[in-house]
Amino acid sequence: MRDQRTGALNVSPRFQRAVSRPRMNMLIWIALLAGAAASAAALYGHYRVLPAWLTGPEVCQLDEGGCAVLFRTPRASLLGVPNALLGLSLYAVLAIGLLRAWAPLWLLVMTIPAVAMSAFLGSSLISRGLQCRICWTGHIANAALATAFAMQSLITNH
Repeated sequence: MRDQRTGALNVSPRFQRAVSRPRMNMLIWIALLAGAAASAAALYGHYRVLPAWLTGPEVCQLDEGGCAVLFRTPRASLLGVPNALLGLSLYAVLAIGLLRAWAPLWLLVMTIPAVAMSAFLGSSLISRGLQCRICWTGHIANAALATAFAMQSLITNH
């Protein structure tokens, strides 16, 4: 139900406390940093061999560079641009949006393509029986960002 006066969605006080600005902003910044770190590692892996401590031998028993091989496949780029570079760009724009207090709905709209790409790439990893800590960190960060922005959008009237 919407408030007749403000047009904002009426939500319970418990829900409002759960998605309070300080808590949500902390979650959002953690997800942004995790996603940016995963994107930076994936971008490095796109061009060079990642160190074994980052990929883990039990996880990435692929060709030379382990998980890095995944970052060089055709699925690792969109129209010739590495997905990791697109991710770094998205996280930078989202950080700017947060610092400039853009409406959560706009931030959510910006994350939707990333979530769609994460769903596609995540299902590809599962169907091929591949594991990639770096990939899953980015996918989970995208899902957390979309969820946080959606919840903030529900309680604000921007």
